[in-house]
Amino acid sequence: MSVISFRGPSKKETKKTIQNILVKDYMSRDVITFRKSDSIYYAMQELLNNKISGAPIVNKYGKIVGIISETDIMKNIVDSQYYNMPISKTKVSKYMKKSVDCISPNETIFGAASEFIKLNRKRFPVMISDKIVGIISRVDIISAAVNIRSQMWGN
Repeated sequence: MSVISFRGPSKKETKKTIQNILVKDYMSRDVITFRKSDSIYYAMQELLNNKISGAPIVNKYGKIVGIISETDIMKNIVDSQYYNMPISKTKVSKYMKKSVDCISPNETIFGAASEFIKLNRKRFPVMISDKIVGIISRVDIISAAVNIRSQMWGN
């Protein structure tokens, strides 16, 4: 008498390999954004409150039009002291960078790490077409590396 299996064909378990650990696995999905018309003071408060070092600037349709960083805000602080201008009156648009380097959610974390080094950035907006789907920072890449080491490379 032969034995019949009623379990059906078994699926091969696909383990994540180092090569397919992607940006989308480690990016932050709740992205703090600003508008060009927001004040630098408001941006400073939001960066501090959210413990982040920069954020994308979007238009009313949600399309990315720039990015602002701690360095940009520091320039404003120096300028406001030099020209004796109140920080609260200055708009984000005056200090934001208009050229924004972005990354795909399907980029590997190793490819992203290379981009961080090559372009000397602290964060990348993660984009699909013209839509921001997340943001990834250098600390997210470090977190991924620690996680990979604990799961794949042994302790």
